[in-house]
Amino acid sequence: MTHNDFISNPLEFWMSLFPSATREKPRFSALAEAILRQAADLAAVVKAIPPAFSILQATGSQLDAAGEACGIQRQESWSDETYRSVLLRKLKLNTWDGTNETVEACLEAGETLTDTGGNNVTVQTTGTLPLPVQELLPVPVGVAVVRY
Repeated sequence: MTHNDFISNPLEFWMSLFPSATREKPRFSALAEAILRQAADLAAVVKAIPPAFSILQATGSQLDAAGEACGIQRQESWSDETYRSVLLRKLKLNTWDGTNETVEACLEAGETLTDTGGNNVTVQTTGTLPLPVQELLPVPVGVAVVRY
């Protein structure tokens, strides 16, 4: 059996690992199958958990709960897509390491952040942001946004 067999039918895969001397005994096989079936069912439940808490797949109240966990309340005018965008931007910003080399990873396509010197930056975006620039883009504290 291969790794693909394990993925497609884990119960048969694990049963095939027992020596034939024990695998052919009905009571042993029944006990092993009962235990392995519980493990397979538990693995299926565990595999289903991450999508249930994914910001990318959440909608409505589930997205609101994800936002609450991030400390960001939805504003009444925000659609699910806008709120999801805000949450994803905040997550990028909160995991940013603060270096100039990694600023690009915090920006969306078409956005630029240019250091103009003297504690000022220029920001160009493709549209309007639902929150102030300093809350969604990697603008360090104390640095002013000159043009937006």
